[in-house]
Amino acid sequence: MIKVKDGKLQAELLDNKGTLSNKIIEQYDYIELKNDFAEIVDILSTNMLVHAMYQDALKYEITEDLEFKIFIDENVKDYTMTYDFATNYSYFSKTNTGIITLDRKNYDKSIEMCMILLKKVKASYDKLNEVEKFIIKSLEFDNPPETDEELIDRLMTYKNGYYLSKKSAYIKMALQLNIKNVIKRERTDIIKQAMADACIVTISDNK
Repeated sequence: MIKVKDGKLQAELLDNKGTLSNKIIEQYDYIELKNDFAEIVDILSTNMLVHAMYQDALKYEITEDLEFKIFIDENVKDYTMTYDFATNYSYFSKTNTGIITLDRKNYDKSIEMCMILLKKVKASYDKLNEVEKFIIKSLEFDNPPETDEELIDRLMTYKNGYYLSKKSAYIKMALQLNIKNVIKRERTDIIKQAMADACIVTISDNK
């Protein structure tokens, strides 16, 4: 239950239904996924600096009652092209929270790309349970961030329960944003481009 008293969230009342089990968490590299999500948060804050004239459209906040607020024009589309290999059919998905790119150049050139990223981060955050939202807000979006020890005290929980929720929160965010597959794809693109450049050089040298 989300309850704010005297301007402060009563974290001990938050619901943690849907937290990933240890068995599921052990299948993933939590530290790597946590760092991947931290990169997304860095991109969000950098976008506001790069596009200073459009800060009103790119600003965001997570309120004390854990609502992720954005101020983007609702007309901005955030559809994602999805390809189904089984049916050989491409379609636009309105619910796909996977990000499109981590390439800084794309965000520097396009305010629309920045807005799409922000909408996808919000959509992913909205799918977390209350405790997971509280942890992500406190560690990634609050300034200054709270410590793990402070969050354990506020949640009135044991360390094991807290760290299970923490790992669950970061793993869910990284998976919903599809960060790892984007990184893999972009690294593959870089390698392909490098090989193509090498072929061009080789052909030119043989002329």
